[in-house]
Amino acid sequence: MYQKIRYFLKAAETGSFSTAAQEMFISPQAMTKQINALEAELGGKLFTRSPQGVTLTRFGQFAQQKLAPITLDYEQIIDEVKDFIRNDKVRVTIGIFSALPREELVSPIVSFLLASYPDYQISLEMIELEEGRKKLMDGKLDLLLTNVHEQDNLFGYSCLSFAEHETKVVVSLTHPWVMKDAITVDDMMQETFLKMEMDNEHYLVPAKDNFYLNVPCKNIRPVKNFDTMMILLRQGAGFGVFPMAFLDMDRAHVKCFDYPGKTLIYHTSLVYNKNNPLQGLKRIVSDLKEEFDLEPV
Repeated sequence: MYQKIRYFLKAAETGSFSTAAQEMFISPQAMTKQINALEAELGGKLFTRSPQGVTLTRFGQFAQQKLAPITLDYEQIIDEVKDFIRNDKVRVTIGIFSALPREELVSPIVSFLLASYPDYQISLEMIELEEGRKKLMDGKLDLLLTNVHEQDNLFGYSCLSFAEHETKVVVSLTHPWVMKDAITVDDMMQETFLKMEMDNEHYLVPAKDNFYLNVPCKNIRPVKNFDTMMILLRQGAGFGVFPMAFLDMDRAHVKCFDYPGKTLIYHTSLVYNKNNPLQGLKRIVSDLKEEFDLEPV
């Protein structure tokens, strides 16, 4: 009967069976048939028919007044049921460092999770490096895909490695160094270091041993995110120091050199709180570890 009521209310609103039928995507004949059937069920005429259209009878006006709230209540109930089903799913929020390679890393992981956990609501958030760490530690993320290095302070969080990368010295193909086979500390002392901003509290070591605080350079230019880093590199504004483990590095028009002296090892990693009470998180981590052969950092 609900569908018949919807047709009746639309016909009452438009004053025309033909217009109502068009708006409800049925034929005029089907609309007339449904209205006639509703009148038979209710036991009275709802409309007065004329060549100019249809008008509500006194009974029709009463029916419109009483039946209109039914559709509103019905739609509200359906929305509430859908919300309940949606909210009843376990929600897993995953932060992904925006500079990580999509095809090689992010897509396979996301595809695996969506296929393996259809009853979970997988929520993805593309974020910057520092933002990801803060959100994880504030409890706003359950899992974080990011790059960490061997001097990182993970504050007790667990970390599994997808891959290991050495830190390189990186310049654009228009930089004077591009003709060199290798660079020296003296070379770096004559050039600007494009340094990604990072809170010092994230380092396990004192300042004198902090790799990024002791990169030889003429001066330092702070950089807020990786996109800005790549723009400045292409402009020849200086050199960067980071692993070649980022999005589209094979098409980035840059040249990398071995770091002169002891380098820093990075891991593309899955970081999480092993004490997170989220239902099923331990199983998700275990499945990812097995599927992608992850090793503890």
